[in-house]
Formats: sequence, structure tokens, C-alpha cells
Amino acid sequence: MAITAAQVPGLLVAASGWIAEAWQDAAEDNADPDSPGGRLGYLDAGAVVSRLADELAAGRTDGFDVLFDLVERLVTEGDDYVSELGVIGYLEGMQMDTVTSRGLDPEAFAPWLRPTSARYWAALHRFWESGTPIPDLRS
Repeated sequence: MAITAAQVPGLLVAASGWIAEAWQDAAEDNADPDSPGGRLGYLDAGAVVSRLADELAAGRTDGFDVLFDLVERLVTEGDDYVSELGVIGYLEGMQMDTVTSRGLDPEAFAPWLRPTSARYWAALHRFWESGTPIPDLRS
């Protein structure tokens, strides 16, 4: 069975102690009964990516393997919404201003990318460089 939007918050909290600590703020702020899973998933992703960038900048990468395993699962095992959230919300988020505004090179995340996530990472680069559409790379 595919991972649904309603399952994502629990999976995130279980994946990382620092997400669990920070989740209380986002839990109320990003609640929206009209959105998939009752959450503003892309705002949740932005909050997680911001914290991920802070952790990387501070050299605290101990929990990255588990978190990147989860992002890979969202992309490969998620329903259509969750898979897109994994690609656009999390992977693309890691390539954007959230990361670069902290003086980080987004490629610093590359060692933790899993196989499908790495293919999407490259596809996102191609999209931003030349407008090449992002294909479904899950299979």
C-alpha cells in the first residue's frame, strides 16, 4: 500500500529526534483540514528542509541517513501526492534558497541521496537549467 499524506508526519517524527522536537510548532501552524492528510505538506517540507540545512551547516549529520531513507521512501512508495511532495517539497527544497541563503552548496546533500532521489535530483537540475520536464523516475 502506498504511503499517504496522513502518514507523512508520523514517519518524519519517527525518523528524526530533531524533527520530533521541532514538530510541535509546525503541527499547529501547518494544519489544514482541506489539504491532503490535513496538513500543508509543502510548508512542512520547507520547515524540515530549513532544519536540515541548519544541521548541515553546523556539521551535525548523524540523523541524515535515516531522513534520506525516508525521503527515498516518500518518492518511491508514496501515492502520487506524497511522491511529488518528496521530489518537489524535499529534494527541490534542498536545492533552493532555503539552503543557499545559509551559505551552503546544495550539492553537500548529495552523499546522502538514495538511488531514485539522486535521479530526481539530477532531473531537477536539468529542469532549472533547460526547462526539461521532470519524468516519472520511480521505476
